[in-house]
Amino acid sequence: RPDKPNIVLMMSDDQGWGETSYNGHPYLKTPVLDEMAASGLRLDRFYAASPVCTPTRASVMTGRHANRSGAFGAGFSIRPGEVVLSQLLKDAGYRTAHYGKWHIGAIKKDSPLSPRSLGFDENLSHDNFFEMDPVLSRNGESPVLIKGEGSEVVVDEALKFANKVHKEDKPFFIVIWFGSPHSPYSGLEADIAPFNKLGEEISCRFAEITAMDRAIGKFRKGLDAIGERDNTLLWFNSDNGITVEGIPKNQQKYLWNGELTGHKSQMYEGGLLVPGIIEWPAVIKTSRSSDVPCVTSDILPTLIDIAGVQHPKPDRPLDGISLKSLIVDGSMK
Repeated sequence: RPDKPNIVLMMSDDQGWGETSYNGHPYLKTPVLDEMAASGLRLDRFYAASPVCTPTRASVMTGRHANRSGAFGAGFSIRPGEVVLSQLLKDAGYRTAHYGKWHIGAIKKDSPLSPRSLGFDENLSHDNFFEMDPVLSRNGESPVLIKGEGSEVVVDEALKFANKVHKEDKPFFIVIWFGSPHSPYSGLEADIAPFNKLGEEISCRFAEITAMDRAIGKFRKGLDAIGERDNTLLWFNSDNGITVEGIPKNQQKYLWNGELTGHKSQMYEGGLLVPGIIEWPAVIKTSRSSDVPCVTSDILPTLIDIAGVQHPKPDRPLDGISLKSLIVDGSMK
């Protein structure tokens, strides 16, 4: 299946551009994201389509600015009838799954905007953010509490799905939208400990990023174990810039976002510039960084171009463009 790579989209929730050690954070350690940035394609000017979560998520799924799809702000839904990435890839033979935060419609079974209704074969999802011991709905059924660290819980589920599809010899499309590091903050004691001198809330926020980074590493190792990592395009980014939500004033001095102005919900660089990394070992064989400005609306046009899928409504405006040439050979300037 070299013509159809596996595709995995990972998105953190409210993680600032500066909240990775590869971008110079003074306290956080993100060894897995650092390794991805050092071996894959680092997008240094990657923007969320909106400074808040729902419109950005809508842009990923539709390739359109949220003002077109109706997801005008946090908690809005996209309009039924939007052409979404999951359905396009499912129709092209991909097995599809969603894990974690949804937030572009209701997740219950009878919703026309649930993951199942929008082309995902399987899902374990939450309407919004989640923390430790998350309460998640499987395939639209009543939500259940699952013990464990939130990022690890969704990664474990995603790996089970990848293993199953690997045995079917089909390509997979997996969306993992983490609940971290959105407020309220909670974490494992061992993850909180390195930061606890900074204050309770900020140490828990940094613990969430630490645990998410580790979970991403677990996922990559899991792909390695089944021999699927080389032919998997893994795209990581955040849904908007850094937030000050839930961080007391006296701890906000420890929030670091590379001196960018502004934060979540503001139309400044600090609210829109996010970490962006693409790994695809079979194709991106040497590390590269790019300062080509890209946006989350580019994800759908890029992925359908790579997978060789025609958009069924060519007259419907897309706001993103394909970044295939940037990814494959770096020829896009």
